Amino acid sequence: MLQRECLQAWRTDALAERLEAFIAARSGDTVRVSDLKRFTAGFSWVTVRFRAVFGSGADLALIVRIGDPNGLLAPYTARPEHLLLETLHGTPRLPLPKAYWFSDDPAVVGAPFLITECVRGVTPLPVWTGGDEAKAAGDRSDLLDDFVDALVAIHGFAWREGPLAELAPAGGDGSATIGEVERWIAFAASPVDGPNALAMHFAGKWLTAHARPAAAAVLVHGDYRVGNFMALDGRISAILDWELAHVGDPHEDLAWVGMRTFGGTGTLIGGLFDRAEFYRRYEERARRVIDWGAIRYFEVLSQFKMAAILVGAERRLREGAVHDVRLGAMSLQMSRTLMGLMSMIKAAARC
Repeated sequence: MLQRECLQAWRTDALAERLEAFIAARSGDTVRVSDLKRFTAGFSWVTVRFRAVFGSGADLALIVRIGDPNGLLAPYTARPEHLLLETLHGTPRLPLPKAYWFSDDPAVVGAPFLITECVRGVTPLPVWTGGDEAKAAGDRSDLLDDFVDALVAIHGFAWREGPLAELAPAGGDGSATIGEVERWIAFAASPVDGPNALAMHFAGKWLTAHARPAAAAVLVHGDYRVGNFMALDGRISAILDWELAHVGDPHEDLAWVGMRTFGGTGTLIGGLFDRAEFYRRYEERARRVIDWGAIRYFEVLSQFKMAAILVGAERRLREGAVHDVRLGAMSLQMSRTLMGLMSMIKAAARC
């Protein structure tokens, strides 16, 4: 069994005292941290809820998100997500948790972290059965309205006019798509050879050869889907998980949201929302005509990203960096994911 001194502070009881010292220094007030509860869902950032009682009398329910150095998308930095939440705060129809503090200094708790308010609500998860549960959820027009409106608000945000201008693609707006393709090709790079590596190489070449200039250079969430928002009383209370946000083509989010991995079918988004109605409302409110050829292309990129994530999971298991049985189970999905990827390329090539 590992001794406490062999673990990073964020993995031990020392997290509370480290948070107290950090928050006190940032807030200029004394603080008592208690009631820590770690959530086990997710493969990337570690999420811990806690209570902070300040000397001034404030009593806050907070969340700390910690970028595990051995996490699926490591290495992490908390600064971009803090910048996004802080900049986007107050945007109409885009509910967000309030961002408080962050640090990328590993000396504080042993990993980058971000502290935000704890938003009330539950996280609806994708429904894969397509049965009565999905049909009932699909009738929740208010929730679908909020889901569409938040995405329209993200894509319509004037990112060039403030701090988010630093997200501009290095090669200009026209390079946004190819930059994202190259990002995921690099992430999937692996010393392991074999059929999987050949399939990924072929898909990467196809994506590069068929990349088109972005239809519009907008703020893209990068992981917009059922499962990444909080809901309370039938309405969305917060859009979560901004770690993959960047400037790119709006069709990227529009393709990702309907992935089968997240409960998407020919008629449903995330197993919850009517697919045709989602796209109809988006076109109407964003005042943007969806290019279905672009959707096909970005569905290929989305599937490639899923395959790249599986490559990363397998790589971390081989390196012995993690011992999460879920990552082992994920690796069993690679053949099916790559078969889907080849089928999507074939379908997109016919468009």
